[in-house]
This record gives sequence, structure tokens and C-alpha cells, in this order.
Amino acid sequence: MKTRQKWFVLAALAVLAAGGTLTFNLVRNPREAKTIEPVEKGRLVRATDLRKQEKKFLVTAYGTVRPRTEIKVVAEVSGRVISRSDGFRDGGFIKKGDTLFEIDPVDYKLAVAQRRAEIAQLRSDIERLVQEERNHQADLRIALRHLEVVQGELKRNQRLRRQKVISPGKLDISRQSVLRQEREVQRIRNLLALVAPSLSQKKAALDVTRARLQEARLDLIRTRIVAPFYARVRNTSLAAGDYIREGNVVGKIYDSSVLEVPVSVPVDEARWAFRRVAGQAFPRTQDEVQQYFSSAKIYWSRFGQRFEWEGRVTLVGAGLDESTRAVTMIIEVPDPFRKWIPGKHPPLTVGMFVKVDIQGVTLSDVYVIPRSALRPGDNVYIYADGALAIRPVKIIRKGHDEAVFRNGVNEGERLILSAIPAAVQGMKLRAADADRNAGSKKTHVRRRGVVSP
Repeated sequence: MKTRQKWFVLAALAVLAAGGTLTFNLVRNPREAKTIEPVEKGRLVRATDLRKQEKKFLVTAYGTVRPRTEIKVVAEVSGRVISRSDGFRDGGFIKKGDTLFEIDPVDYKLAVAQRRAEIAQLRSDIERLVQEERNHQADLRIALRHLEVVQGELKRNQRLRRQKVISPGKLDISRQSVLRQEREVQRIRNLLALVAPSLSQKKAALDVTRARLQEARLDLIRTRIVAPFYARVRNTSLAAGDYIREGNVVGKIYDSSVLEVPVSVPVDEARWAFRRVAGQAFPRTQDEVQQYFSSAKIYWSRFGQRFEWEGRVTLVGAGLDESTRAVTMIIEVPDPFRKWIPGKHPPLTVGMFVKVDIQGVTLSDVYVIPRSALRPGDNVYIYADGALAIRPVKIIRKGHDEAVFRNGVNEGERLILSAIPAAVQGMKLRAADADRNAGSKKTHVRRRGVVSP
């Protein structure tokens, strides 16, 4: 124990002796400290070179997918449903020409048979009237010839009476024969005159019955409801055995080959969405206006992924929306199920809320800068020889992330990206890349004294 204390005391005395010696030397030989004034270098900023480029504008909008063609399935005749297609149910797929459902056709077949029988009866009546007309015409010809005979006999008897060859009674008998025959001719003419109206009436009735037969045939055809296009069923609650009446809506189907997305675009954005066609007058037909419409991409994000479809602007509203004062554009998406891959890529479906990027016009020789680099009053900050230059520019288009302009700066000048509070024309700056280039020559400076690198 005593040995440990002895060594501790000796070590302490050695440290004190060394410290006293160092202090004595520093006091006897002092070193004069040099003072270096710090150099004012200005605010450090980030800058990038300005380069002209070609810019293709994208007009972004949002909308909900809807069918381009959707129809209500309506019963055109009344009756009981005897069959229904397996695809005619909510979400089902229907091929063009498929029978959606069928109504019991027995009553409508009977109606067709009844109309056919009525037509056969009318045709028989018309043939009978035609024959009667022929008979009356033949009777009339005979009666007229007979009339000529009795009239000739009367003339002969009158001549004989003047010669007092016959008695007055025989002359009266000849006169009565002529009168009877004239009455017969008139009767036959009356019968013949009645045939023509009856014949016209029967022919008109035949035309009406033929129309009713056509109507009955159409009603028979309408007992089968057929899909007019490749479709998907929106909704239906129809089942076999249900009794439906004419005009009842039993479901909705839409054309599954084409969907569309209506979007509202502000007027100042919509002007960039149309192609520029030189020397063209205002379009007057749908074919003429098609050349101005652009392609588009449709995006839907879910499950941490973004899915994409190709589309095209096909229609633009005839006026501005009264509530938003925006232009309504219709983006058509053909074959929305083409990209469907189970587990990887879903089909475009009615009701999806999607983002639409319309491929707009292309401008050349423009500057495209981050929106954050555009300063209040449509100014930009330029790094010029270590100082700030504030330049006004005429903005062509402001987007969410970028701004586009053409004049006010020179190509190759350096655009300042950093924020500069209380910026003043000519204030001193230093660029971050220039500061890095001089990094190997830096000296650590403090207010008093110098620490060598």
C-alpha cells in the first residue's frame, strides 16, 4: 500500500514539473498571433444554365369513365318471360346478336294467324265482287240488246198503226215492253254501280289488314330482345317467369368496345390542347374538326401502382359550362379491355376516376424552368458575375411544376434556383458549384489567430 502511494506522488510531481517548464518557456518566448480579416463572399445560391428546347405541352384534367353508348332494355310487348340469357345479369357480357330474353310468343303467333285468315277472307270477297261486276256487265250487254229489239218492234208497230193495220192495244203492248226493258237496264246499271264502292272498300280493308299482319309479325319478332352490339350489362333484375308489360325498363347495357371520359378544362389551358393546322377555316363538320383533336393518355392509380390506357379527344362541348366556365372535352378509349392481364393490369371500367393527359401543341425555342424559379411579378433571378440580376419575362404558360417563356434572358445565362429573401438588384452572390471548385483552396478562419490547414 505504501509503495502505491509513493509511485502516485512521484507521477504527480513529474506532471507539475513538465507543466511549469512549458509555462516558463511560453512566457520567455511569446509568439505573435496574426489576424486575417474574413472575405465577404455573398449569399450561396444554386444556379443552372438556361438552354432553349422544344416543349410539348400536356393538358391535365380529371374525370369519371362512362359508357359512350348506353341503352335501356325496354319490353316492346307484354307477356311472360320464358327464357333469359345467362349473360343478361349484373356485370355480364353479351355478344352482338345474342338473345337477352324471350317473351311467350303464343298470343302473337295467333295474332299473325288471325290476320292471315282475315286477308284470305278479304281476298275472297274481292274476287266475288269482281265476278259480280263481270256478271252485271254481261247482263247489261244482253239487256241493251233486248232493249234495241223491243224499241225496233215499237217503231214497226207505230208505222203499222199509222197505216191502220194493227189495233191500238197492240201498240200499247209494244210500248209497255220497251218500258219494262228500260227498267231492267237501269236495274242492272244500279247493281253495277254498287259493286265499285264495295270493291274499293274491300281493297282498303285488305291494305289495313296487311298492315296489321305486318304489325303482328313485328310484335312476334319483339318477343325476342336481341343485343344490338357487344355489350356489358349495367344492371337488371329480370328473371324467367316474370310478367312484364310493354314499355317496362328491365335493365341497362352499354357498348363494351368503347368507353369515354368527359373532363372539364379551363379555357386558358384548353387552347393548348388542340393541334394547329395552318390555313384552315373554322370546321363545319365532324370530319373537319377531327384533325384538330389530339391523343391522350388515361391513368388510374391503385394498389400502389399506376395503370395506363391510350385514348383520343373526339368531341368538344359546343359552349362553356355555365357553372365552371370551362370547356368540356370527351376522351374516347377504344377496346378498354385490351390491356387486361389478371393480377397485373385491370381493365378500364365504368365509374373509375382517372387522370387524363392530353397531348397538346409543341413549341420550339422556349425556356422551361421550375415553377419555383419564377419570382413574383413574372421575374427570374439571373446569376451574373457574382451578382443578382432581376429580369422580367413574358410567360407563355404556367404549369403546376414548370413555367415556359421565350424572351427576357439569353441562352447560356445562369438561372438562380434558390430562394433569396429581400432580393435586391446587384446584391452579391456566389454559386454553389463555384464554391465547390474553390473548396480545395479554403482556409479555416477565425476572428483571432489562424489554424493552418
